[in-house]
Amino acid sequence: MLSTLFATLVAIAHIITALRLVCFRRRGSRIRRGIALLAALLIGTLLCNAVDIMVFEQPVTIWQGSLAILLLILVYRSRGNLAALLRPAP
Repeated sequence: MLSTLFATLVAIAHIITALRLVCFRRRGSRIRRGIALLAALLIGTLLCNAVDIMVFEQPVTIWQGSLAILLLILVYRSRGNLAALLRPAP
């Protein structure tokens, strides 16, 4: 029961992260093709992983859950801007 709940939470974290990346607004910033491709790959990977967990009932470890939550926090703090996550801090 507890492992099913944890797996569901991890899958939901993946879906929310992917949706936040999809809903990013450029607001006049230029399109960087490499970052856009990387974002598309990350969105696809997150959604495929969520389907894997929910449909095929793949087991989820605490480390995968921690990584999912950490990625969710980082993406939300950057407002869905993947380029801001990859940019080195000054």
